[in-house]
Amino acid sequence: MNKVNMDKKFVIIGIVVLAIIISIIFSRMTGSSNLEKSSKPLVTQILQEQYNLNRSCDDVTITHENGDNTYRAKATLDNGSAININIEYYPKKDRVYVEIPYTEVLMLN
Repeated sequence: MNKVNMDKKFVIIGIVVLAIIISIIFSRMTGSSNLEKSSKPLVTQILQEQYNLNRSCDDVTITHENGDNTYRAKATLDNGSAININIEYYPKKDRVYVEIPYTEVLMLN
């Protein structure tokens, strides 16, 4: 009977550990997705207001995580072209900052 109780404890501990691992993986996946979604209107705003381009962003895909909540990404625009952008996320402030390098904007003209 004692061995059965020990086996049950190991099964329960295994399930808890597995659930924690799955939730961590899922939160990382959805975190990037939310960051990509949050970046889309910022790309559009920068292109239109800072560079006076009549373009909008259709999609953002994170291509590389640099660490320290900074990312490299590709922004796909309404005309089908893609530009490289940089994204910074500040979790304490819940703020997202997007940078479009000027060299990327030059290639749009």
